[in-house]
Amino acid sequence: MAAVAQVLHEVIEEAARVAPDRRAVVAPDGTATFGELDVAVRALAAWVAERTAPGDRVAVVADNSLAFVQCYYAVPRAGRVLTLINQRLGPAEQAVQIALAEPALLLGDAAFLEALDVGPIEHVAFGSTTWEGAVAGPAPAAEQAAVAVAPDDPAWLLFTSGSTGTPKGVVHTHRSLLAAAAGTIEGRGVAEAGVYLLPFPMCHVAGYNLFVQHARGSTVVLTAHFRPEEFVALVDEHGVVTCSLAPTMLHALVAHLDEHDRSRGDAMPTLRGIAYGAAAMSPDLLRRAADRLDVGFDQGYGMTEAGGNVTFLGSDEHRRGLADEPALLRTAGRPHSGVEVRIVDDAGAPVPDAAPGEIVLRGDQVTAGYWRDDDATAEAHTPDGWFRTGDIGVLDADGRLSVVDRRKDVIITGGENVSSREVEDVLSTHSAVDQVAVVGVPDPYWGEAICAVVVAAGGDDRPSADELVAYVRAHLSPFKRPRHVVFVDALPTTTNGKVAKDAVRRLAGAALDAGSEPADD
Repeated sequence: MAAVAQVLHEVIEEAARVAPDRRAVVAPDGTATFGELDVAVRALAAWVAERTAPGDRVAVVADNSLAFVQCYYAVPRAGRVLTLINQRLGPAEQAVQIALAEPALLLGDAAFLEALDVGPIEHVAFGSTTWEGAVAGPAPAAEQAAVAVAPDDPAWLLFTSGSTGTPKGVVHTHRSLLAAAAGTIEGRGVAEAGVYLLPFPMCHVAGYNLFVQHARGSTVVLTAHFRPEEFVALVDEHGVVTCSLAPTMLHALVAHLDEHDRSRGDAMPTLRGIAYGAAAMSPDLLRRAADRLDVGFDQGYGMTEAGGNVTFLGSDEHRRGLADEPALLRTAGRPHSGVEVRIVDDAGAPVPDAAPGEIVLRGDQVTAGYWRDDDATAEAHTPDGWFRTGDIGVLDADGRLSVVDRRKDVIITGGENVSSREVEDVLSTHSAVDQVAVVGVPDPYWGEAICAVVVAAGGDDRPSADELVAYVRAHLSPFKRPRHVVFVDALPTTTNGKVAKDAVRRLAGAALDAGSEPADD
């Protein structure tokens, strides 16, 4: 892939020029080569341009599909803003996002569209006669007069996951999304012409991996919903070489392999690499995965506002970390060359090396702002162009970033700051703990008390609250021990596989209000 794309649809045009017969997408609703995808994108872009005005939003609410991929390229090609609506929200929540975006056209799966009251907005279901005509090609003559698209034109409007409060609309341009893709190609060392599996919903920023892989001429295999047994089958059927997973997905995959006693050498033999992100990975889970799978691991740290990942910890560093340098596994790696990462104090001044502070970012891939929200945009950006992530981190002497916690997930108990992630990492190593999330709950004496919400491992060895508290005390300072332990059947997660801390707090509060006893001191 020689040419460097300046706008998103050039990624497909170049791939179609170089390898028109290579598979571009394998999806639940169909398969397309790069040549076929290019034809459909051109036709769909012209169809969209006929029905909307430049700069209009075109919203999509759908599961992962070939039709969704066509929208990824065609809507920005038409000079319109692809608006990604989370299909896993309820209709009322989706309606809020649609009302904020004010789209001129709504596309997607018929079931989702039928559940929405979209009023006068034109809407077309994937697979309908109208849709099939839109993507059939060849593109009508109107394409020749298509709107000129520039790198700094808005291409995407997508909403934050809501795990840290009310979702906000994040605006990304062609330039920012392609910069994120280029950074991942560099930071992860993405190979050319492989086969990649994307299990994340395409309404999420992780969908930028389509641009990453297509820019390298690779085939992207899509699944509408992550299920371990389906994941394994898709890897084996299509010879998948690399994939991306959230820690919750990897946890489910390892449990599936454990149940079926599949291990190194016979579990998905074509799979060579797993990139993980979206949330912190416990070292214990990583070791379990390494024992089951003969793959390299790659970590990425990023966020919706960055259009993707900004730092990377590669497979060699993971091997060293799993062998005899465990401190490496507590880092998120180094930034790629196209982005700057800095650690600052509350006043925005850089902190000394190895001191904690807020992570701030600067680079082409970082959003310029939030949709119709000047106050939030100004609050998130410093006057000299740094984006405030809200994450607390540390940069070591080698330039590696360690993400300590979300600012709001730091628990202040008795005047002491406690990282919820630190306590989670300890509890996750207990043999009777399957999954755990740690949150702060209101306490009249301590201000906040540490509460561990635990999914116990199967079997008869369910731990007691006191046992888990003692386990934490044996590994951490006494003030970091949980004062409450709540047992649940499953942890709530967001659509992209993160543990939803706001939902965990509500769950913990309800359990404590119902009379759950605190652990003994």
